[in-house]
Amino acid sequence: MNRWVVFVLISLLLVLVSVVAVGQDLERTSGESTGWWLYRNASAETVEAALDEHDARLIDLEVTSASPLRFAACLVSNSGTYASDSWWYYGIDGGRVSELLDDLTARIIDLEVYYVDGQLRFAVVLVPNTGAQGKAWWWYYNATADAVSDLAAQHNARLVDLEVQRESGTPLYAFVMIHNTGADEDAWSWYPAISPVDLTEILSTTPVRILDLERTSDGHFAVVLLRQHGVPWWWWYGMDGSDVAGVLGFTDGGRLVDIEQYGQSGAPRYTGVFTGNVGSGASAPVHETFPIDIVLTTTSDWTDVRFVDGEITVQDYEILAGANADDLEIMTASGLSVGQNCCDITPVQVLFHATLTDPSERLELRIEKGYIGETTVTLHVPGESDPIATYKHVGIADDPDPANTRTFSIYCPYITSDLTWILGALLE
Repeated sequence: MNRWVVFVLISLLLVLVSVVAVGQDLERTSGESTGWWLYRNASAETVEAALDEHDARLIDLEVTSASPLRFAACLVSNSGTYASDSWWYYGIDGGRVSELLDDLTARIIDLEVYYVDGQLRFAVVLVPNTGAQGKAWWWYYNATADAVSDLAAQHNARLVDLEVQRESGTPLYAFVMIHNTGADEDAWSWYPAISPVDLTEILSTTPVRILDLERTSDGHFAVVLLRQHGVPWWWWYGMDGSDVAGVLGFTDGGRLVDIEQYGQSGAPRYTGVFTGNVGSGASAPVHETFPIDIVLTTTSDWTDVRFVDGEITVQDYEILAGANADDLEIMTASGLSVGQNCCDITPVQVLFHATLTDPSERLELRIEKGYIGETTVTLHVPGESDPIATYKHVGIADDPDPANTRTFSIYCPYITSDLTWILGALLE
């Protein structure tokens, strides 16, 4: 479910101020240039040392491992527009969070949940809730989706931070919200579980931006959306570590404001929300990305599939047949790979949920496999059973290459015309 809160335009002054930042959301929506840093797979000691080294403060924290405890941490220079007292804590329960909030007269700008030996624990980033930074605000946990919406309506509030606390059974959420009034009043919405395709449809047809994003284990997102205020911004998902820096290489002065890590066949992947730099002429690169389902069916003992001149990023996969094959191994790091015990011809079928980014007019599809059996690759519109293209490699290719490669030419406009367009980057 989702709930929109109606925005009332109060004054021209509010509009002008909002171009730089929107009340409480300054850390994530301001485009004013500043220094910032990202640390991945960082211990608490590493994060603390980075804060001291850069005279910085935390604006986004992701618990990427509970044991050992590791973080992805985004820091911003603690100066100018972004200057503020700040505190952060981890490994504490809900009662201790409340005590700290009272003792420090503080509020939460980032909330993380994780479990240690089955016990719920929190990591929090706090700022003073006094003076110009003072807000009427609330935080809750162990809340169902209906409770989240009901509490927001009850307090006339909007969400500024959201955590998926539990996915199995009845999903539960932890969240932070502020009073949706005065300088903080804005149009917003939230979705407890939305697919990348549906989220992109909203972003491409509605003047909104992502304020906070959480990826669920099934590839959906829990997301908070806010009215777009003119500051350039964009988002990517399915990035590896090097991609984070690569994305910023396309921009002039952009910075990361929200990062989420998730596992993908043992290799960490990231979803990131970026904001641009007001005054630098920052613009986000626009990439065309198409969701695509790829079904790989094989009776060979190994097979590799590669797309040349088009980037395939696998979000997740399902084993449709052959899960009991001896030594079955599936990899998605640089292509699609399925392997089983030597000379085993157990039929294996895997459905890969993927995206195709910036394809050339023609793609080269390379299928490599063992000398036994055959491999078939079919491309589908997500959710559709009938394939839009099928490619088969049978037996041994004429080429003496031991990789046993067959290549196929894909006329990409034919493929992408049948796929729903999904945004890889969004600017206003």
